Amino acid sequence: MINIDLFYFINHTLQNPLFDFIMPFLTELGSFVAMLAACLIVIILSVIYKKPHIKRIALLCLFSLLLADGIALILKSTILEPRPFVALDNVHLLVVENDPSAFPSGHTTSTFAVLSVLVFKFKHNLWSAVLILFSIVIGFSRIYVGVHYPLDVLAGCIIGVLSAYFAYRYEDKIFSFFNGVVGVFKKIV
Repeated sequence: MINIDLFYFINHTLQNPLFDFIMPFLTELGSFVAMLAACLIVIILSVIYKKPHIKRIALLCLFSLLLADGIALILKSTILEPRPFVALDNVHLLVVENDPSAFPSGHTTSTFAVLSVLVFKFKHNLWSAVLILFSIVIGFSRIYVGVHYPLDVLAGCIIGVLSAYFAYRYEDKIFSFFNGVVGVFKKIV
């Protein structure tokens, strides 16, 4: 019941023209496509400008993103929780959403998966606060625009942070495995 009450509080009580204008744009910044594009752009630029350290971090972000969104996709396909605008009356819906499954929030998962890697790697208080705040805003926006319950967002946050921690914790093993696979591929070709 708290999940639905909190959903209506964010989706209705906090409703205002400024958020109605901003949230549909903000929410898309956390999509899998936006996070994937950001990772790929940074990887390409780091290769062009010969920044191997940045490339490594961007690849780690990409790994975390793919891991987290893979987990989220499996959960969405298994749990099949209907979105609030399907299950509830009087939802203030601000975006078009074609995926019928709500749990967990993919946008929140993607955002936390990528940005948490940066928080773990850089450990800079100001930037960490900005990245965490941005991730929370993305999660909040998913509720505000009417497509997720608070627990969907919380689950996405947890999956994203755990995937990022896994990537961070096992960074050397991940790159060792990746380099081994690339080495085998080069021998075949």
